Amino acid sequence: MPWTFTYYGYGIGVFPPGKASFDQFLKAAHTVNLAQGEAFRAIKAASSKATVGSAYGMAPAYQKTGSEADRAATARYHAMNNLYFLNTAIYGEYPKAFVGATPYEAMGFKSGDEKIMKVPLDWLGFHYYTRRVVSNAIGGSQSSTGSHFGTETEGEGGSTSRDPLTQIHVEMPTEGPLTEAGLEIWPQGIYDLVMQISREYNHPIIEISENGCCYLDSPDETGRVPDTRRIAFHRQILAELARAIADGARVRAYHAWSLVDNFEWTDGYTQRYGLTYVDFRNQKRTVKDSGLWYGRVAAAKRLDV
Repeated sequence: MPWTFTYYGYGIGVFPPGKASFDQFLKAAHTVNLAQGEAFRAIKAASSKATVGSAYGMAPAYQKTGSEADRAATARYHAMNNLYFLNTAIYGEYPKAFVGATPYEAMGFKSGDEKIMKVPLDWLGFHYYTRRVVSNAIGGSQSSTGSHFGTETEGEGGSTSRDPLTQIHVEMPTEGPLTEAGLEIWPQGIYDLVMQISREYNHPIIEISENGCCYLDSPDETGRVPDTRRIAFHRQILAELARAIADGARVRAYHAWSLVDNFEWTDGYTQRYGLTYVDFRNQKRTVKDSGLWYGRVAAAKRLDV
Protein backbone atom coordinates (compact mmCIF):
# COMPACT_ATOMS: atom_id res chain seq x y z
CA MET A 1 0.00 0.00 0.00
CA PRO A 2 2.61 2.60 -1.03
CA TRP A 3 0.12 5.44 -1.45
CA THR A 4 -1.07 4.99 2.12
CA PHE A 5 2.24 5.18 3.96
CA THR A 6 3.69 7.89 1.72
CA TYR A 7 0.61 10.14 1.86
CA TYR A 8 -0.18 9.49 5.54
CA GLY A 9 3.47 9.66 6.60
CA TYR A 10 4.68 12.58 4.50
CA GLY A 11 1.63 14.36 3.09
CA ILE A 12 -0.49 14.80 6.21
CA GLY A 13 1.56 13.38 9.08
CA VAL A 14 -0.93 10.83 10.43
CA PHE A 15 1.64 8.01 10.28
CA PRO A 16 5.39 8.11 11.04
CA PRO A 17 7.53 10.02 10.34
CA GLY A 18 4.81 12.61 10.90
CA LYS A 19 5.57 14.99 8.04
CA ALA A 20 2.81 17.19 6.61
CA SER A 21 3.88 18.59 3.27
CA PHE A 22 2.48 17.74 -0.15
CA ASP A 23 5.93 18.28 -1.69
CA GLN A 24 7.41 15.79 0.77
CA PHE A 25 4.70 13.31 -0.20
CA LEU A 26 5.66 13.74 -3.86
CA LYS A 27 9.33 13.14 -3.06
CA ALA A 28 8.55 10.13 -0.88
CA ALA A 29 6.26 8.65 -3.53
CA HIS A 30 8.85 9.10 -6.26
CA THR A 31 11.49 7.45 -4.08
CA VAL A 32 9.16 4.48 -3.55
CA ASN A 33 8.48 4.24 -7.28
CA LEU A 34 12.21 4.05 -7.93
CA ALA A 35 12.59 1.47 -5.15
CA GLN A 36 9.73 -0.59 -6.60
CA GLY A 37 11.58 -0.91 -9.89
CA GLU A 38 14.92 -1.71 -8.29
CA ALA A 39 13.35 -4.27 -5.96
CA PHE A 40 11.68 -6.05 -8.88
CA ARG A 41 15.00 -6.41 -10.69
CA ALA A 42 16.83 -7.50 -7.52
CA ILE A 43 14.32 -10.27 -6.84
CA LYS A 44 14.42 -11.46 -10.45
CA ALA A 45 18.23 -11.49 -10.32
CA ALA A 46 18.11 -13.62 -7.18
CA SER A 47 15.55 -16.06 -8.57
CA SER A 48 14.63 -16.36 -12.22
CA LYS A 49 11.62 -18.45 -11.22
CA ALA A 50 10.15 -15.78 -8.93
CA THR A 51 6.92 -14.11 -9.98
CA VAL A 52 6.85 -10.55 -8.69
CA GLY A 53 4.02 -8.12 -8.27
CA SER A 54 3.03 -5.26 -6.04
CA ALA A 55 -0.12 -4.54 -4.02
CA TYR A 56 -1.89 -1.18 -4.03
CA GLY A 57 -4.70 0.27 -1.95
CA MET A 58 -7.47 1.11 -4.41
CA ALA A 59 -11.03 2.39 -4.37
CA PRO A 60 -13.39 2.72 -7.34
CA ALA A 61 -14.33 6.34 -7.96
CA TYR A 62 -17.79 7.48 -9.06
CA GLN A 63 -18.43 11.03 -10.20
CA LYS A 64 -20.90 12.97 -8.07
CA THR A 65 -22.73 14.59 -11.00
CA GLY A 66 -22.80 14.15 -14.75
CA SER A 67 -20.76 17.31 -15.30
CA GLU A 68 -17.56 17.29 -17.33
CA ALA A 69 -15.77 18.91 -14.38
CA ASP A 70 -16.73 16.05 -12.04
CA ARG A 71 -15.80 13.49 -14.70
CA ALA A 72 -12.33 15.02 -15.00
CA ALA A 73 -11.98 15.19 -11.21
CA THR A 74 -12.90 11.52 -10.93
CA ALA A 75 -10.24 10.66 -13.49
CA ARG A 76 -7.69 12.62 -11.45
CA TYR A 77 -8.70 10.73 -8.31
CA HIS A 78 -8.26 7.40 -10.09
CA ALA A 79 -4.86 8.48 -11.41
CA MET A 80 -3.60 9.70 -8.04
CA ASN A 81 -5.05 7.15 -5.63
CA ASN A 82 -5.23 3.99 -7.74
CA LEU A 83 -2.59 4.33 -10.46
CA TYR A 84 0.18 6.51 -9.06
CA PHE A 85 2.45 3.54 -8.33
CA LEU A 86 0.97 1.10 -10.82
CA ASN A 87 1.20 3.23 -13.96
CA THR A 88 4.81 4.12 -13.25
CA ALA A 89 5.69 0.43 -13.07
CA ILE A 90 3.83 -0.57 -16.21
CA TYR A 91 4.64 2.44 -18.40
CA GLY A 92 7.49 4.23 -16.63
CA GLU A 93 5.52 7.46 -16.40
CA TYR A 94 3.22 9.21 -13.97
CA PRO A 95 -0.50 9.19 -14.72
CA LYS A 96 -2.33 12.43 -15.44
CA ALA A 97 -3.26 13.12 -11.82
CA PHE A 98 -2.65 16.86 -11.62
CA VAL A 99 -4.29 20.10 -12.68
CA GLY A 100 -1.63 21.43 -15.01
CA ALA A 101 1.85 20.02 -15.51
CA THR A 102 3.28 17.09 -13.57
CA PRO A 103 5.43 18.57 -10.75
CA TYR A 104 8.65 16.79 -11.63
CA GLU A 105 10.89 19.30 -9.83
CA ALA A 106 9.00 18.89 -6.55
CA MET A 107 9.29 15.11 -6.91
CA GLY A 108 13.04 15.23 -7.34
CA PHE A 109 12.62 13.51 -10.73
CA LYS A 110 15.88 13.05 -12.68
CA SER A 111 16.52 12.10 -16.28
CA GLY A 112 16.55 8.31 -16.57
CA ASP A 113 14.22 7.75 -13.63
CA GLU A 114 11.50 6.62 -16.01
CA LYS A 115 13.67 3.62 -16.98
CA ILE A 116 14.27 2.71 -13.35
CA MET A 117 10.57 2.88 -12.48
CA LYS A 118 9.38 0.79 -15.43
CA VAL A 119 9.16 -2.94 -14.67
CA PRO A 120 7.04 -5.74 -16.19
CA LEU A 121 5.10 -6.80 -13.09
CA ASP A 122 3.98 -10.42 -13.29
CA TRP A 123 0.75 -9.71 -11.44
CA LEU A 124 -1.12 -6.82 -9.82
CA GLY A 125 -2.49 -6.83 -6.30
CA PHE A 126 -4.89 -4.43 -4.72
CA HIS A 127 -6.73 -3.89 -1.48
CA TYR A 128 -10.42 -3.01 -1.67
CA TYR A 129 -12.71 -1.83 1.12
CA THR A 130 -15.20 0.70 -0.19
CA ARG A 131 -15.88 3.25 -2.91
CA ARG A 132 -15.47 7.04 -3.24
CA VAL A 133 -17.68 9.72 -4.75
CA VAL A 134 -15.67 12.50 -6.37
CA SER A 135 -16.41 16.07 -7.42
CA ASN A 136 -14.39 18.91 -8.83
CA ALA A 137 -12.78 21.37 -6.39
CA ILE A 138 -11.01 23.73 -8.79
CA GLY A 139 -11.53 27.20 -7.41
CA GLY A 140 -12.43 25.90 -3.93
CA SER A 141 -10.45 26.49 -0.77
CA GLN A 142 -7.77 24.19 0.59
CA SER A 143 -8.68 21.95 3.51
CA SER A 144 -6.27 21.68 6.41
CA THR A 145 -8.38 19.13 8.30
CA GLY A 146 -9.98 15.90 7.29
CA SER A 147 -11.59 12.65 8.29
CA HIS A 148 -9.42 9.52 8.42
CA PHE A 149 -10.88 6.60 6.49
CA GLY A 150 -8.96 3.52 5.48
CA THR A 151 -6.70 4.67 2.67
CA GLU A 152 -6.87 8.44 2.72
CA THR A 153 -7.77 11.65 4.44
CA GLU A 154 -10.55 13.59 2.77
CA GLY A 155 -11.32 17.29 2.84
CA GLU A 156 -14.28 18.22 5.02
CA GLY A 157 -17.33 19.99 3.71
CA GLY A 158 -18.29 22.00 0.65
CA SER A 159 -15.86 22.09 -2.24
CA THR A 160 -12.64 21.92 -0.25
CA SER A 161 -9.71 20.04 -1.74
CA ARG A 162 -7.09 17.81 -0.13
CA ASP A 163 -4.14 19.29 -1.97
CA PRO A 164 -3.25 22.10 -4.37
CA LEU A 165 -2.39 19.93 -7.38
CA THR A 166 -5.25 17.46 -7.85
CA GLN A 167 -8.11 19.80 -6.84
CA ILE A 168 -10.64 17.09 -6.03
CA HIS A 169 -13.20 16.71 -3.29
CA VAL A 170 -13.79 13.12 -2.17
CA GLU A 171 -16.72 11.82 -0.15
CA MET A 172 -17.25 8.59 1.73
CA PRO A 173 -20.83 7.71 0.72
CA THR A 174 -23.32 6.13 3.12
CA GLU A 175 -25.97 4.85 0.72
CA GLY A 176 -25.20 1.25 1.62
CA PRO A 177 -24.97 -0.26 5.13
CA LEU A 178 -21.93 0.69 7.21
CA THR A 179 -19.43 -1.51 9.00
CA GLU A 180 -18.47 -0.73 12.57
CA ALA A 181 -15.44 1.12 11.18
CA GLY A 182 -17.85 3.45 9.38
CA LEU A 183 -17.09 2.17 5.87
CA GLU A 184 -19.93 1.73 3.42
CA ILE A 185 -20.48 -1.82 2.16
CA TRP A 186 -20.56 -1.62 -1.65
CA PRO A 187 -19.83 -5.05 -3.17
CA GLN A 188 -20.31 -3.88 -6.76
CA GLY A 189 -17.30 -1.65 -6.27
CA ILE A 190 -14.88 -4.57 -6.41
CA TYR A 191 -16.41 -5.70 -9.71
CA ASP A 192 -16.15 -2.19 -11.17
CA LEU A 193 -12.55 -1.79 -9.99
CA VAL A 194 -11.38 -5.18 -11.26
CA MET A 195 -12.98 -4.59 -14.64
CA GLN A 196 -11.57 -1.06 -14.93
CA ILE A 197 -8.01 -2.17 -14.16
CA SER A 198 -8.44 -5.14 -16.52
CA ARG A 199 -9.48 -2.84 -19.38
CA GLU A 200 -6.82 -0.22 -18.75
CA TYR A 201 -3.88 -2.61 -18.34
CA ASN A 202 -4.61 -5.31 -20.91
CA HIS A 203 -6.11 -7.90 -18.56
CA PRO A 204 -3.26 -8.53 -16.12
CA ILE A 205 -3.27 -11.29 -13.52
CA ILE A 206 -4.94 -9.79 -10.45
CA GLU A 207 -4.82 -10.74 -6.80
CA ILE A 208 -7.18 -9.18 -4.28
CA SER A 209 -4.47 -8.83 -1.68
CA GLU A 210 -6.70 -7.47 1.06
CA ASN A 211 -10.45 -7.17 1.64
CA GLY A 212 -12.57 -7.39 4.74
CA CYS A 213 -14.91 -5.69 7.19
CA CYS A 214 -14.81 -4.54 10.79
CA TYR A 215 -17.39 -5.99 13.19
CA LEU A 216 -16.90 -6.29 16.93
CA ASP A 217 -18.68 -9.62 17.46
CA SER A 218 -17.36 -11.53 20.46
CA PRO A 219 -17.83 -15.08 21.82
CA ASP A 220 -21.33 -15.89 23.07
CA GLU A 221 -22.22 -18.03 26.08
CA THR A 222 -21.39 -21.19 24.13
CA GLY A 223 -17.97 -19.91 23.07
CA ARG A 224 -18.97 -19.39 19.40
CA VAL A 225 -18.53 -16.10 17.55
CA PRO A 226 -21.67 -15.80 15.34
CA ASP A 227 -20.50 -13.01 13.03
CA THR A 228 -23.18 -13.39 10.37
CA ARG A 229 -22.60 -9.90 8.96
CA ARG A 230 -19.00 -10.79 8.04
CA ILE A 231 -20.19 -13.95 6.28
CA ALA A 232 -22.71 -11.91 4.29
CA PHE A 233 -20.00 -9.38 3.39
CA HIS A 234 -17.53 -11.94 2.05
CA ARG A 235 -20.27 -13.84 0.22
CA GLN A 236 -21.33 -10.70 -1.64
CA ILE A 237 -17.75 -9.71 -2.46
CA LEU A 238 -16.85 -13.17 -3.75
CA ALA A 239 -20.01 -13.25 -5.87
CA GLU A 240 -18.96 -9.97 -7.50
CA LEU A 241 -15.48 -11.36 -8.13
CA ALA A 242 -17.00 -14.45 -9.73
CA ARG A 243 -18.98 -12.12 -11.99
CA ALA A 244 -15.80 -10.28 -12.95
CA ILE A 245 -14.04 -13.55 -13.75
CA ALA A 246 -16.99 -14.61 -15.90
CA ASP A 247 -16.66 -11.29 -17.73
CA GLY A 248 -13.00 -11.88 -18.55
CA ALA A 249 -10.99 -10.63 -15.56
CA ARG A 250 -7.96 -12.76 -14.68
CA VAL A 251 -8.40 -12.87 -10.90
CA ARG A 252 -6.29 -15.68 -9.47
CA ALA A 253 -6.53 -15.12 -5.71
CA TYR A 254 -8.53 -13.50 -2.94
CA HIS A 255 -7.09 -12.80 0.51
CA ALA A 256 -9.52 -12.04 3.32
CA TRP A 257 -8.39 -9.45 5.84
CA SER A 258 -7.52 -10.95 8.17
CA LEU A 259 -6.76 -14.41 9.56
CA VAL A 260 -6.87 -13.02 13.11
CA ASP A 261 -7.98 -9.83 14.84
CA ASN A 262 -4.81 -7.76 14.99
CA PHE A 263 -3.22 -4.35 15.45
CA GLU A 264 -4.83 -2.03 12.87
CA TRP A 265 -2.30 0.78 12.35
CA THR A 266 -3.38 3.96 14.17
CA ASP A 267 -6.65 2.29 15.23
CA GLY A 268 -4.74 -0.18 17.39
CA TYR A 269 -6.92 -2.96 18.79
CA THR A 270 -10.20 -1.03 18.52
CA GLN A 271 -11.20 -2.65 15.20
CA ARG A 272 -11.66 -6.34 14.47
CA TYR A 273 -11.35 -7.64 10.91
CA GLY A 274 -10.27 -11.21 11.64
CA LEU A 275 -11.81 -14.54 10.74
CA THR A 276 -10.48 -15.61 14.13
CA TYR A 277 -11.33 -13.81 17.36
CA VAL A 278 -8.38 -12.87 19.58
CA ASP A 279 -8.81 -12.15 23.27
CA PHE A 280 -6.16 -9.47 23.57
CA ARG A 281 -5.88 -10.05 27.33
CA ASN A 282 -4.58 -13.61 27.04
CA GLN A 283 -4.16 -14.16 23.27
CA LYS A 284 -6.73 -16.98 23.19
CA ARG A 285 -7.92 -17.66 19.62
CA THR A 286 -11.47 -18.62 18.66
CA VAL A 287 -12.33 -19.25 15.01
CA LYS A 288 -15.41 -17.17 14.20
CA ASP A 289 -18.37 -18.57 12.30
CA SER A 290 -17.06 -16.57 9.33
CA GLY A 291 -13.76 -18.43 9.53
CA LEU A 292 -15.51 -21.80 9.57
CA TRP A 293 -17.68 -20.71 6.64
CA TYR A 294 -14.67 -19.39 4.73
CA GLY A 295 -12.91 -22.73 5.18
CA ARG A 296 -15.90 -24.56 3.74
CA VAL A 297 -16.01 -22.20 0.77
CA ALA A 298 -12.31 -22.70 0.08
CA ALA A 299 -12.64 -26.49 0.28
CA ALA A 300 -15.80 -26.71 -1.85
CA LYS A 301 -14.86 -23.90 -4.28
CA ARG A 302 -18.42 -22.62 -4.12
CA LEU A 303 -20.39 -20.05 -2.10
CA ASP A 304 -23.54 -22.02 -1.30
CA VAL A 305 -22.08 -24.01 1.61
